[in-house]
Amino acid sequence: MSAAPSGPVTAGKGATLDEAEVQRFLDEARECAMQMLQNAVYILTELDNVQMSNELRVRTRQVCDDLIGTKHDIIHEIFEVDDLLTSKAPSREIVARADRIVRWLGEDVEKMHGVVKALEAAADQDRACGLAYILVSESAVNILRPFYHAQDRAEGLRKQTDESRDAEQAVAA
Repeated sequence: MSAAPSGPVTAGKGATLDEAEVQRFLDEARECAMQMLQNAVYILTELDNVQMSNELRVRTRQVCDDLIGTKHDIIHEIFEVDDLLTSKAPSREIVARADRIVRWLGEDVEKMHGVVKALEAAADQDRACGLAYILVSESAVNILRPFYHAQDRAEGLRKQTDESRDAEQAVAA
């Protein structure tokens, strides 16, 4: 990634974003994507060593495949946002991309949550499924931390754009 020069990104009618804040969001999104990859690979490596139903094994594999695929999509989108920064694209476009990244990350977090809840219920019914529950739930926590950081950074970008636009409208009035 190119290091975009630091400074404001303008949204047509004056709303601006701090490029350093955008870079911090991209760093958090990249970390979340990498955690998705690393934890999915780890789960897949250990999956045959834990006991669970075939249905849950299939669901777990599918979530891991989704996490790996989303990681690739997120990294591509991060490069796109970096290009937008370099080209001084409108901040509303950058915020829209940040929202898209968080939405994609969140979709997989929701899928993983469903598998964790199913494994928790299975472990409550059969203690032998406990290791499968621990395997997937600990990996989910590793993904959730950077996801929440990226989500918070995206919200900060949205607020920054809204506040800048509101300030300009107040001056124009």
